[in-house]
Amino acid sequence: MMAAPDILDAPSGRKAALVEAALIWNALFLNDVRIAFRGEANPTVSVVVVSRGARHLLAWTLTKLAAQQAFAGARFEVILVDNASDPETRTLFGRIDGARILLNAENAGFGPACNQGAAQARGRYLLFLNPDVDLMPGALGALVEAFAEDDVGIVGARLVFPGGILQEAGAGFQDDPQLTHPHGRGGLDPFAPEASHARDVGYVSGAVLMIERALFAELGGFDDLFAPAYFEDTDLCLRCQQVGRRVVYQPRAIAIHVEGATSVRRADVEALLDRNRARFRERHGAWLFAQGPARTGFAPRDDAPFALRVLYVDDRAPHQDLGAGLPRANTIVNAMAELGYAVTLCSVYGEREEPAATYRDLSTRIEVIEPCGREGFRRLVTERAGDYDVLWVSRPPHIRMVCEVLRDLGLNPRDVGRTRVVFDSESLYALRDFVVEALKGRPASGPALARASAEEIRLVAAADHVVCVSEADARLLRGAGVPSPVVLGHVQAPRSDPPGFAARRGFVFIGSLAREGEPNIDSLDWFFGQVWEPLRAALPQAHLTVIGTVAPSIAERLTCPGVTVLGRVDDPGPALDAARVALAPTRFAAGIPHKVLETATRGLPSVVTPILAGQMGWPDGTGYRVHDWHDPAGFAEALAALHESEDAWTRVQRAGLAQVASECDAQAYRAVLRRLCEAPVFA
Repeated sequence: MMAAPDILDAPSGRKAALVEAALIWNALFLNDVRIAFRGEANPTVSVVVVSRGARHLLAWTLTKLAAQQAFAGARFEVILVDNASDPETRTLFGRIDGARILLNAENAGFGPACNQGAAQARGRYLLFLNPDVDLMPGALGALVEAFAEDDVGIVGARLVFPGGILQEAGAGFQDDPQLTHPHGRGGLDPFAPEASHARDVGYVSGAVLMIERALFAELGGFDDLFAPAYFEDTDLCLRCQQVGRRVVYQPRAIAIHVEGATSVRRADVEALLDRNRARFRERHGAWLFAQGPARTGFAPRDDAPFALRVLYVDDRAPHQDLGAGLPRANTIVNAMAELGYAVTLCSVYGEREEPAATYRDLSTRIEVIEPCGREGFRRLVTERAGDYDVLWVSRPPHIRMVCEVLRDLGLNPRDVGRTRVVFDSESLYALRDFVVEALKGRPASGPALARASAEEIRLVAAADHVVCVSEADARLLRGAGVPSPVVLGHVQAPRSDPPGFAARRGFVFIGSLAREGEPNIDSLDWFFGQVWEPLRAALPQAHLTVIGTVAPSIAERLTCPGVTVLGRVDDPGPALDAARVALAPTRFAAGIPHKVLETATRGLPSVVTPILAGQMGWPDGTGYRVHDWHDPAGFAEALAALHESEDAWTRVQRAGLAQVASECDAQAYRAVLRRLCEAPVFA
């Protein structure tokens, strides 16, 4: 869980940066140290820095840039254009190696000097970098990676004031006297959800602005109309969009920006801002405010007016390593992002994670709001009224919560999802709860099950589409009165060259073990209580590896000979490739068992219970063997037999890989998703 970041007030943060800059300047001279950039024969990026005095911060910027060259994420060269700095500042230039330095006799202004440096560049991309910026590790590489998307022309960074206050997360326009509006400026949390997801924006700051060199030349560079400074970056961004290219905010490119430390007197700055704001409005006002759909007022999404906006509600930020249906949700929201949808993920109960953890397997195009809860959801739909085209709610408990909150507000689901409401039931939870209580010796009565099922169906029936995980679940829903449930399962590509029988040994279990009462906990408790000893009797060297998030109390129960608990790992592939047989002794569950699909996709056969086989819908021998958990000794025998028979193991592996290839096609999956979110409801 991520704690709130410790943040300095703006004056203290600025003072700390200026003190550090002065210390760096003096250390360079006291210790006779040089700022050395590694020579690059074929740089990907040409970094153009324009200087005008402010020697301490210039030394700070260049020292930081040189120090991180090895982990910048892209090969780069440095071009420094000096706009007639004072002699003391220019003493620094004799201590710089590996950079081209252009000395202007007079102050040419920011834009013209940038154009001058760009004319000397060799890289495919130009990065215009202010001389009061500290790029964080990997920022250059992240900026370059953003150009992999179609039609991207300019990319900007997440700018943070010294001390941690958010300075800017992209920017947009409003038809008011200020005209330009940095997103999130002054926010106390630089990792706020609004600042943590990538998106199209109106413009990005010239403090950290990357553009393709060819496009920069096509646009004629920065316009001298705005010299000596201000609005030339904003103008460039709009001219970029006017030729059909996108301006993108990249949150993974983080930079500390002192801002204003190299400027002249504030009165002169204000005069230039007023003059150039008027020039900018005269040139672009009609294009900005007299065409296209009206902005909604929700700044982070304003500059993607044609994107389908989706509010997706689920337990928490979904990850592939969590189980409990979250891997499937991970696939859905990532597919939405790939389709160009602007997705806001409302995490109802999850704990707040650090962005590095949140986005470990989620597209940075997704805005993640967590934790939310009932009150957070109420606040979200109130503050963002009219923002979303599609409301997608996963799981019956959240469907109930959403309907209750909206009813209290005098709204219905269509008031939030303006064109589409999708309720993803996964399966009948009432039936799963009935099975759980029966296993505990507390079976509910038939009428109670019927009432719970009817209430669940009544809620999901308010949606335009009801989604489930498998054809087996679709049959249940149709039988309970849902007329046309849509099956949306998983996307998987079968591994083409999985290790064979001889290269593997032992058993593996994969799944989250984070909370008591979940199906995975029940299944392993049963397995160790009923199956492990008979299996070890048949195979004395049997070894089991357990992969997945494990609560400490549960880890203690798993401590026994022959068992290795890896916990959550970033890449479970090596452990799955080393094992010969996976086990999934689940006694109750809902939806498609992702663990079974994942192991079959990797060419790892498993032994499963009938409930999982029924949910998968595959015949026995296709990726898995089936054995009833009511027969623990037989379950142990099935595990041992599959582990020891190469012929049987190979047949099961090959049949599973073929089934995945035919059933989990990505193109067909995206077609179903688009039909759910985009096609006319009554077509």
